[in-house]
Amino acid sequence: MVSRQMSDIYRRLSESEYQTAEALAEELGVSSKTIRNQLKNLNELLSKFEVCVESKHGAGYRLAVKNPGRRKEMEELMQKRELQESAIPNSSEERVQYLLEYLVNAEGYVKLDDLSELLYISKKTLTHNLKEVENLLGEYNLCLKRKPNYGVQVEGKEFDRRLCIAGYVAKKIRLSEKLGGDQDVTEEIQWIYQCVRGCLSKYNFDISNVAFQNLILHIQIAILRMRGGHYVPMVEGDGERVRNRKTYRMAEEILEMIKEKFQVEFPPSEIVYIAIHLEGKKMMLGAGEEAEGNLVISQEISDLVDQMLGAVNDAFKFDFREDLELRMSLSQHMVPLVVRLQHDMKLTNPLLKDIKERYSFAYTMATTACVVLNHKFHKVMKEDEVGYIALLFALALERKKTEIAKKNILLVCASGRGSAQLLLHRYKTEFGPYLNKINVCDVGRIGEQDFSEIDYVFTTVPIPVKIPVPIQEVEYFLKSSDIQAVKKTLMGQSDSPVLDIYPKELFLPHMKFANKEEALKTLCGFVCEKGLAPKEFIDSVRAREVLAKTAFGNFVAMPHPIEVMGECPFVCVAVLDKPILWTEDAPDSLIQVIFLVSVANYEHFDVQRFYQVTAKLLLDGESMQELIQYQSYETLRNLLLKMEQQVEDEI
Repeated sequence: MVSRQMSDIYRRLSESEYQTAEALAEELGVSSKTIRNQLKNLNELLSKFEVCVESKHGAGYRLAVKNPGRRKEMEELMQKRELQESAIPNSSEERVQYLLEYLVNAEGYVKLDDLSELLYISKKTLTHNLKEVENLLGEYNLCLKRKPNYGVQVEGKEFDRRLCIAGYVAKKIRLSEKLGGDQDVTEEIQWIYQCVRGCLSKYNFDISNVAFQNLILHIQIAILRMRGGHYVPMVEGDGERVRNRKTYRMAEEILEMIKEKFQVEFPPSEIVYIAIHLEGKKMMLGAGEEAEGNLVISQEISDLVDQMLGAVNDAFKFDFREDLELRMSLSQHMVPLVVRLQHDMKLTNPLLKDIKERYSFAYTMATTACVVLNHKFHKVMKEDEVGYIALLFALALERKKTEIAKKNILLVCASGRGSAQLLLHRYKTEFGPYLNKINVCDVGRIGEQDFSEIDYVFTTVPIPVKIPVPIQEVEYFLKSSDIQAVKKTLMGQSDSPVLDIYPKELFLPHMKFANKEEALKTLCGFVCEKGLAPKEFIDSVRAREVLAKTAFGNFVAMPHPIEVMGECPFVCVAVLDKPILWTEDAPDSLIQVIFLVSVANYEHFDVQRFYQVTAKLLLDGESMQELIQYQSYETLRNLLLKMEQQVEDEI
């Protein structure tokens, strides 16, 4: 086999002049030992075509051509091999992708020597690449079996193997699109497109464009695999579960048309396979577990939604359990989601990045809700799926914004019934949507008031006695600044509602931890000593870590308890001098900033604004690097104020 280095050396050799191994090594950027080894291999190849590499002590190497005609034949062969080699990957990432494709589609065992030769890499490099391939295969429940003297072979179910093939093909398509390339749409693919589109239209079956493309891809893969003699076996229960559904009839019709076109016989198990993909891709806009069009949500789905909303209430004190619209949206979304979870089917979310940035609080809620599904199905939900659920919570939060909790207030002025009534009229005009009851009294009678149903006091004069509710001083003739201040008060906002949750005494710079457990133990112990959290706090934080990841990327983690604990919300921020590995099975989860969060049971805490600002900060890579570099509370404070202003501007 002709290597790239052999070709490069051959082109630099002359028939008339000698060249030293050192000179060739410098030109090619390798060692002189490598040059001598490759010259030996090159000479073995050239000798078959009556050409050889002559060596002369002290002078170097040159070509000796005995038969020019055979030399031309050899160069044509070398050029052909070079063209073939141009398709061989160069980077580690490309090799991993290449090996994944090659091994998933290979019949039987493949020897490591053959793979090394195919990719022109050493056994050591190949071993490293194969470990990464194993990690990728594991995501699809596949494994790489090794057998001495035979090599390696991918083992696993045909269903999982096809999901893996679809995954890497979809990745190549996305990469091609990102680089501006166009995918070739053959006549056969176009025919499948039209066939499937017609069937979906006939049955009024809605799926997203991404899901449609994915379905076409799975049909193509099914055809190719069956032509190679690989069929999906019938899994007990799957046939009975889908055979009486619309999706099975649709799969039958689609595959019947494809059978005639491609001359491929589809057994019942393959019809079930396509029906399952249809089940997992449908958009639930008005059809649940269907009985010829009636909307029927199963008790199992209803119970899961109950638990999801309960988990959100426990963690954030946001009670959506009476929100019928959210409950129904979640229930409908769960029907195809359960199919995807049961069969490890992946659904790409092209809006994921925007969802995480724009609806960060809703995404955090969705992550907590999905912990219930992780428990139920013994699987960790992918971020793409969490993103779709986050959109449902984002809509519910928007609805809550319009449902302003109206306040009861007391207006206090110096004296004079007429001036008090004028002030009352002004407050009704400016703040009517925020107010339930408005009471008025003069400062001299403030001590006689019953404050059991009063939320706030607004006064034009100092109040000389202690009262049990917040007081805000305002001018008699309200200026625009007063109006804004009053509105913020009535909406439960302070000038900086987030900064109050980040006290300076909970900022810990230049920390050193050996691992995540030491970090959690130290930080949880610290806040417990401060009296901010109960002793059970660390157990709750550990439980949350087991159920779902808290690493945000950007060297940041945000651990928090699995339920609301304590009376006062806080964030303890630790900045480490050196990063630690946060998740053992995720080598890229290095963490250098830890935000230990507790939202607590505090009525006046704007938890939504807190998560909006905090998530925006954690997702900003430049801001995190600035905090890591300077490790000062002033830096954190300025970054929070900056993010808070950005959130304010977006409203």
